[in-house]
Amino acid sequence: MPSPPVPWLIASVLCLLCLVTGALPGASVAELLRVVDESIAPDEREEPGSTKRAEAIAGLLEDDLGLSANDLVELRLSLADAWTAAGAPEKAQPLFDQVLGDRALTPVLRERAGLGWVAAWQELVKRVEKPAELPTPETTLAAHGDLGPLVAARSCSAEAERQLALKQPQQALPHLDRALALLKPPRPVAERVPVYVLRLLAMEQAGLKAEEIQAWLAERAGDPALVQVTASALTSGQKLVGRPAPPLKGPRVDGKAGEVDLSALRGKPVLIAFFATWNPPGEPMVAKIAALIATYQARGLQAIGVSLDTKDSAGNLPGFLAKHAIAFPVIGDALGWDSEIDDAFHVESIPAAILVAADGSIIAVDLVSGTPEETAKALAAAVERALGGKPVRPAAEEEAIP
Repeated sequence: MPSPPVPWLIASVLCLLCLVTGALPGASVAELLRVVDESIAPDEREEPGSTKRAEAIAGLLEDDLGLSANDLVELRLSLADAWTAAGAPEKAQPLFDQVLGDRALTPVLRERAGLGWVAAWQELVKRVEKPAELPTPETTLAAHGDLGPLVAARSCSAEAERQLALKQPQQALPHLDRALALLKPPRPVAERVPVYVLRLLAMEQAGLKAEEIQAWLAERAGDPALVQVTASALTSGQKLVGRPAPPLKGPRVDGKAGEVDLSALRGKPVLIAFFATWNPPGEPMVAKIAALIATYQARGLQAIGVSLDTKDSAGNLPGFLAKHAIAFPVIGDALGWDSEIDDAFHVESIPAAILVAADGSIIAVDLVSGTPEETAKALAAAVERALGGKPVRPAAEEEAIP
């Protein structure tokens, strides 16, 4: 059924108000908006781009409804929100500016108007031909004075979202950091959660290494908002960072007798490398890992290889170790992905490298990514941090596992 003409719709709203409230003057803003919504068919109200709700509210503002000054402001803000929802931010922003121009407004209404203005700006960014040319929301809103930390933070986050949309994640990071500073405790946890989500997304899009991201997270580990975000955003492996490494003990499968126990190496950083001979595409990565371990062993780095070979492929291990000059100890149980070792460390693909600090806690995971050269750089940076600039010592002075 086609929708009625707007004047007829406004008249029907006014009639409904008289029926519901008994008299039109004195109706609250909530009652006005409820009747507006009830007068529009649900499918029309929910249709993207529908202007019916905004037009109905605009019609009400033309009548004397007996509203107080604050109620009139609330109704104007509802109209501005309705224009934003209808995809008409160019009609919404002047209304928000009009409200914000009244310096006698209560802080609550000023904050609401500021948040609405930012939402309209974000909608405008999606619709203009050259979004990069729009002034930042923070700059434009400065003309309205101090609108409170929440509005300022939302402005920063909105600008960060624009930078992400423009494929400039590095430009987004300082805006998100400013937003987090504005929303620091004791402000509510819920205000910081979406900012942390955007910050993680920006770091990932900016190409920051896993260890850089993990170091940033570690500095803020006490914030309940970040705990809430990481609980859902981080992989199982990433959640191990900063925690004691799981037990790792097993028989050697590198042609030497005995077993290797990670706990026996406490006091020195240990790089744990997971690999298998049945994964030829991963061999260039394995070669880089082995070379890096050989380079850093003179500085105290220890290493344990974990073979995820099965009984069928275990016979290929001696040749594989010789080919890639793997001289560090290798353990395994010939169970492949059925092994409990990879499960304990939440290894989901191989090759994989996990770095354990001298105190037995996990420093970094996800160190294998991109090209072999990129992996080598990530590993070197993580190991350097673990060694803490420790000077080179003669290999004979180290108690490396033979």
